[in-house]
Amino acid sequence: MTATIEATDSPGGPDPDSAAPVAGWSARLSSLGLSAAAVVAAFVLGGVLLALAGANPFQAYADMLSGTFGSRFNISLVLVETAPLLLIGLGLAVAFRARVWNIGAEGQLLMGALAGGAFALYVPIGTRAVLIPAACVVGALAGGAWGWVVGFLRARWSVNEVISSLLLNYVALRILEYTIRKPLRDPVGFQPVSETLPDAARLPDIPGLKTHIGLLIGLGLIPVVAYVMRRTPFGFHTRMMGLNRDATEAAGVRTGRLITAVMVVSGAFAGLAGILQVMGPESRLTGNISPGFGFTAIIVALVARTRPIGVLLAAVLIGALTLGGDVIQRTQQVPRVLTIVIQALFVLLILVADKVGRRSR
Repeated sequence: MTATIEATDSPGGPDPDSAAPVAGWSARLSSLGLSAAAVVAAFVLGGVLLALAGANPFQAYADMLSGTFGSRFNISLVLVETAPLLLIGLGLAVAFRARVWNIGAEGQLLMGALAGGAFALYVPIGTRAVLIPAACVVGALAGGAWGWVVGFLRARWSVNEVISSLLLNYVALRILEYTIRKPLRDPVGFQPVSETLPDAARLPDIPGLKTHIGLLIGLGLIPVVAYVMRRTPFGFHTRMMGLNRDATEAAGVRTGRLITAVMVVSGAFAGLAGILQVMGPESRLTGNISPGFGFTAIIVALVARTRPIGVLLAAVLIGALTLGGDVIQRTQQVPRVLTIVIQALFVLLILVADKVGRRSR
C-alpha cells in the first residue's frame, strides 16, 4: 500500500491536472474528425445522386465551388445569405440553450421588417447615422414583442411554445401581406409592395464587397452573446434551466420570467435581421422579404450546437450550400429538389456525427 501511494504522489506519476487538457484536446480532435468524415460522406452521397440524375458530379462540385467562392462578387453573395442566418441563429442559440424551442423566428423577422420598414419610410429623419440605428431598434423591439407573446403564453398558461410560435408565423405573414396591399402600398406601383426606402435608410456596403454592413453587426454580436451566456447571471440561469428546470426553480430562479426574457431576446435578433434585410438587399417592404431564413436558422443553431462562433461557421456553410445549389441547378440542369436533398445530406450527417461524438465521450 505504501509503495502504491508513493508511486502515485511521485513527480513521475500521473498528474490529473495535466491529463484533463489532454483529454479535452483529444475530444475536440475526435469531434473535428467525425465532422470531417460527415462532410466527406455527404459529398460522396451527393455525387451519387448527381450521377443518377445524369450530371457530372466532379464538374458539379467544381461549379459549386467557383459559384460560391470563385470571385469577390460570389463571396459577397454568400455573405449576403449568411448575414440573416447569423443574426437569427444567435438568437435561437440563446433560446435553445434554455430548451425553449422557438420555431417562430420567421414571424419575428417579418414583424421586425414591417415595423422597422414603416418607421424608416414615414418618420422624417434625413440623417443616415440616426435613421439606420433607430430603425434597427424599432425592428428589434417589434421582433422581441412578437417573441414575448410566445414566452408569456408559455409562462402564464403553459402553452407549448413550439405550437404557438409556429402558428404566429402565419399570423405575421398575413399582417405583412395585408399591410403592403393596403395602407403601405406604393400608390404608383402595380405590385403589392411599399415605396422604396429613402437613401438615408439604405445600408452601405462593406468596402470591397457587395455585402451590406448588417453582416458586421452580426459579427459584432458574436462576442457579446458569448460573454452574456458565459459571464452574466442571465446566461448562467439560461444554461441552468436548459440542464434542469426543476433544479433552477429550486434555486430560486423564476423560470416563467426567464422563459419570457429568452423569447424576447431570441425574437429581437430575428426582428433585427428582418429590418436589415429591408434596408439592405430588398430596399422596400415586400411579401418575399424572407425565403425561409427563420426556419433555416433553426438548422444553423442546431448544427452549431448553440455555440456563438459555431453559429457563424454554420451560417456560412448553409449560405454557401444554398447558393451553390442554385449554381448547379443552372449549370448542370438538375432539379431544384435534388439540390435541396444534397443540402439536407450535409446537415443531417453533421448532426449525426455530433450525436455520435457526444455518445463516445
